[in-house]
Amino acid sequence: MSEDGSEIKRLVLAKSLYLHGCTHATNKDKVSWMVAIHHFDNAIEMVLKCAVTKKGKKPERYFEELLGQVGDLTLNEQMRNLHRLRNDVQHAGDIPSVDSVIKYKGYAEDFFREVCDKIFGFSYDELFLSELIGNERLREQVRKAEEAFERGEFERCVELCDEAFISATSEEADIFYKAGMLTGYWGASEELKMILEKEYPEKFRDTEYYNLAKELCGAIKQWGQATTGMQFLDEYRVDFIKYRQIVESGEEFSGEKLKDHAQFCLNFVTSVVLKWQAEGLFGLTDSEHV
Repeated sequence: MSEDGSEIKRLVLAKSLYLHGCTHATNKDKVSWMVAIHHFDNAIEMVLKCAVTKKGKKPERYFEELLGQVGDLTLNEQMRNLHRLRNDVQHAGDIPSVDSVIKYKGYAEDFFREVCDKIFGFSYDELFLSELIGNERLREQVRKAEEAFERGEFERCVELCDEAFISATSEEADIFYKAGMLTGYWGASEELKMILEKEYPEKFRDTEYYNLAKELCGAIKQWGQATTGMQFLDEYRVDFIKYRQIVESGEEFSGEKLKDHAQFCLNFVTSVVLKWQAEGLFGLTDSEHV
């Protein structure tokens, strides 16, 4: 792609917004459908502004004028209807039907693809959200998951997502170490600190309680890591449950359901990595532990 970094980033952000809408579209509650329509419309407006800028024009303020600046594209009328539906949702409190949500999910992606192809000269599939990840290792891991998804290798995509998430959690962000720091500062008693020391089980080496002491120390440490580490997920805690259910499921999924699951995992992992990146959690390396 020959565009400068800022233009690519805006298009990638628009795609990210659209994909978040896709995640909401797969839910069964009406609020999610309303949110999905908002995401689809907002993403298209971002794409239109990028396209107008690419043409060397100053983007107009209103949607209809923006659409006119881009020119005659195949799905212009469908995008008008999407924008009207979004207005009805926002200003009149109308609830879109699931059929409308699915319909405009497809229209929005097709329009996005046409703009990328005809105006920017590259494929929608080349807009990888991993471009936003600064950590080189994680960016490459998420990129591989994205490429697997684009090839239709959805099971492999889920596997690669989990590899990236494990790397982000245990290695790059070292969430459990940071969780331990929080535990130690915000309420770990002297008794707990003593038990968590590596040397503690050695007090029982010559007794029948030695193996039990090691097991209990390990279990208490893992419990503390799990309970404290959850707070790093913040608003993604519920999504994490769904993510783990998909990763650990022994069920055989196929077709659109498997694709939706892979898309959810990809969105979840990318979003959490970007959240931790924004919070600076990838900045503290092992060598900086004190």
